[in-house]
Amino acid sequence: MLSKNLLKFRRTGETIKPVFIDVEDAENLELAQQFLELYRLPENPKKALTRGELEELALPLLKGHRDLKFSGGLHKLTLDRCDFAAPRDLDYPELRQKLFTAGAMALRNELPEDVAFYRAELLKQCPDAGDGTGIYQDLPQNEKLCRSHRLFPKELLQRLNCGQVQSLLLYSSELNLRIEERNPATVRRLFKYLKFFRLLAETIQLPMTKKERRDGTLFRFEMQISGPASLFENTRKYALQLASFFPAVCDLTKWTLNAEIELDGRKSRLRLNQDAGLVGHYRNFSAYVPEEITMFHRLFREKSAEWQIVGESPFFNFGNQELIFPDLSFRSNDAEREIHLELFHRWHSTQLLRRLETMKANPETPLLVGVDRSLSRRPDIKAALDGSEFFQNKGFLFRDFPGVERVTKLLNSVS
Repeated sequence: MLSKNLLKFRRTGETIKPVFIDVEDAENLELAQQFLELYRLPENPKKALTRGELEELALPLLKGHRDLKFSGGLHKLTLDRCDFAAPRDLDYPELRQKLFTAGAMALRNELPEDVAFYRAELLKQCPDAGDGTGIYQDLPQNEKLCRSHRLFPKELLQRLNCGQVQSLLLYSSELNLRIEERNPATVRRLFKYLKFFRLLAETIQLPMTKKERRDGTLFRFEMQISGPASLFENTRKYALQLASFFPAVCDLTKWTLNAEIELDGRKSRLRLNQDAGLVGHYRNFSAYVPEEITMFHRLFREKSAEWQIVGESPFFNFGNQELIFPDLSFRSNDAEREIHLELFHRWHSTQLLRRLETMKANPETPLLVGVDRSLSRRPDIKAALDGSEFFQNKGFLFRDFPGVERVTKLLNSVS
């Protein structure tokens, strides 16, 4: 993600347009290559440089380019791809205080004739200090590079362009997506990212021709996603989740994005489509799945004797054009039962109330719902849950993410 000072955009009237760079330009590719080489982990990890040393070496590349936002953006994204070794589990401020206090006490008596001997004697009093060169290892600039994720220059430039849009979406109040896609697997993956990033979205199926409906080879829908500027709490976390979702959109065949951006006290309209040539970088889906979901899958496999998680969840369409895509689907080991689970987090109040009404009219739907406790504390939500026969039989409360035992118990009770 790019910081605000690295954003490049133009405003024309009420329209805001990101300034993209040419990913095929030789000069741009050369600069990207230089940054990637600078932050590449050497074959001998012992020769790895510290964060401070690397940033100092990067200064000529940063300051020497005519476009400081371009070079700064490349540096930021390259640095984001690096891991730096954490210091030993020591109280470094206390260690330094102990060492300096011992040194001050020794100097009160007499000045040392042999500095090396004086230093060695002090270090004996502070064994954790080692040879004394690592007493500042807790400072970020002294962390050593321990891993750099492989990336090609063109990929780095593509991420910079994508990052310009992502960073603008941090300031969005609403986002509208119109999508046409023929590959069902691509659509399912998009909805999985939407669910995993816990975004607040309404999905409406758009009209299709008779032939398209008959062939069943085209998905055409509109997705309205609330932006962070439209929320009242935890907007920073939500903004990052929305921005993280955007690269998944770039992999679609045909898409149109329309977003309202509130930046520097001004409202502008961002409009983009597949013709922008943006490239998403989500290749390994599991690499972007939140840790709590990965842990849930693992624990469910270990603890559930009667159920297994299904890899693909179906769409539900109850005739009102709104598409419902569950978060998780479960199949009994005898393959006779399949039940789905939809989760509602702190931002999903409108969707939850609508879902309760839909399930009241369709009680036989094999769907369970989980509701975040922070959402259930709202008086209107609590009243709706208490008065819902569907929720009393097929719903539960959770904190942050549901537990395996609670889900398994409910699966067994409704099957």
